[in-house]
Amino acid sequence: MAKKSSIHPVVTILSVAVALALLAYILFGGSRKRDIVGAWVADTSAVGSGFQCGTQGIAASVNNSTYQYNSWELSGNKMIMRGKLFQDRRVRDFCDTLLIKKLSSSVLVVEQDGRTTSYHKVR
Repeated sequence: MAKKSSIHPVVTILSVAVALALLAYILFGGSRKRDIVGAWVADTSAVGSGFQCGTQGIAASVNNSTYQYNSWELSGNKMIMRGKLFQDRRVRDFCDTLLIKKLSSSVLVVEQDGRTTSYHKVR
């Protein structure tokens, strides 16, 4: 005869839900936002252009006269950058969604439209 479990199924489901929520927070929230705050420059640029992410979602350009970043936010494993694009004597709003492939306290690797870009934190 099989022994009946003394743990109620609802408790088991709630425990799994809490564990998944904690895992999602660790992977996509919490320290990720804190790690992104700072100035980032691309490896591929001789000038060291990139962007700066400040607290409260404020962003700025670093050595980049074409893109004027104004704000940033995280949504899961995506970083959303907004600002103004200065090109061909015209100014227009832009919104770029970057897929975060790697994030540490000093390296940020993102992918957009199949192109991967690596950034290093400078401050």
